[in-house]
Amino acid sequence: MSGIVPFGEDGQLHFIGEDGQPHWNEGAELADRMRHCGVPGVSFAVIEGHEVAWAEGHGTLRSGGDTRVTSMTLLHAGSTAKMVSAAGSLNLVKRGLLALDEDVNDKLSSWHIPDGEFTQQEKVTLRRLLSHSGGLEYGFTNRSSGDAVPEYFTPGGVAPSVTLQQLLDAEPGIDVDGLTRVTAVPGSQYRYSNADYAILELLIRDVTGKPFPTFMQETILGPLGMTSSTYDQPLPPDLRARAAIEHDHLGEAVPGDRLHIPLLAAGGLWTTPSDMARFVIELMDSYRGKSQQVLDRAMTSEMFSAQIGIPQNPLADSAGLGIQLSGEGKDLSMVHTGSTFGSTAIVWAYPETGQGAIIMTNSATGSLLRLETLIGIARVFGWPLEPGP
Repeated sequence: MSGIVPFGEDGQLHFIGEDGQPHWNEGAELADRMRHCGVPGVSFAVIEGHEVAWAEGHGTLRSGGDTRVTSMTLLHAGSTAKMVSAAGSLNLVKRGLLALDEDVNDKLSSWHIPDGEFTQQEKVTLRRLLSHSGGLEYGFTNRSSGDAVPEYFTPGGVAPSVTLQQLLDAEPGIDVDGLTRVTAVPGSQYRYSNADYAILELLIRDVTGKPFPTFMQETILGPLGMTSSTYDQPLPPDLRARAAIEHDHLGEAVPGDRLHIPLLAAGGLWTTPSDMARFVIELMDSYRGKSQQVLDRAMTSEMFSAQIGIPQNPLADSAGLGIQLSGEGKDLSMVHTGSTFGSTAIVWAYPETGQGAIIMTNSATGSLLRLETLIGIARVFGWPLEPGP
């Protein structure tokens, strides 16, 4: 055994183990970094050779508590849910129920994107929703994790009652800042917007006639064996029993221990890093023509193709469909981050080489830790990763 600890003085993540497998040294610096970042619990999974090679959890479900985070602990995926939701919509394209480049208003029945000067030039399409290039500006309250939680969030055990239509229309009494509307020519620029995926969720519901969690369970989660994952809110009792407690920017448990939002496609998934790794592996296998469980090679190739540039982003150069991209060839990487009022996450993978990592925390202050952990894992496995701060 080497006895060397992660995040050593040389900046490297090291591992120990007579079995030749990577392991964290629990007695040293990971715990120090978790304390420094105010993160009670962290869990991660590493993909090597298109397989889950390593999955571990560290810390506790609740700050100051005794119950440990394990690889089976559910955490809030935040916006990393978008990549899973995107795959669900692309499955409908594969089945001929949706088309990437048609006006989504042609298939929406429960709500419509308001027409205006910009939609006269170009239409909002599924491709543009998935790549955040639809020109939409949304009025959902724009708050950081250090601000007051929007009123349309509900505590754990309570299902959200505000509808997506109420949010999009800024109905009086709903805690939003204004109407969702198109304020740029669709396809002309990248503009990250949760409204894109609120509309996606409505589109899927309107086309399939099914509740969004049911559709995703039948189309993605179930077929891929993601048995520790759900879009249901509140969480089903069996999954709730092993779900982490979320913590705000002050290190306090959020009301009701976890927060639920009406924006399921945009950020309502609860999962484990290992389950998310299964999803990422399926995408990579589809991309190389080895699987068609969810998407065929043509659909995954679209997903991994640059749709529009992302300016001033240290992690990615362009947006794909539901993911962000950087590099090319063996260095092609896909990434998505997630941050909520009580959790953080990051998904990073190399489609060409079958490598990747998923890191999730149960604290709103986990952004630095997730990146440090990713860089450390990348150095151990020799990945070409040196993202900025």
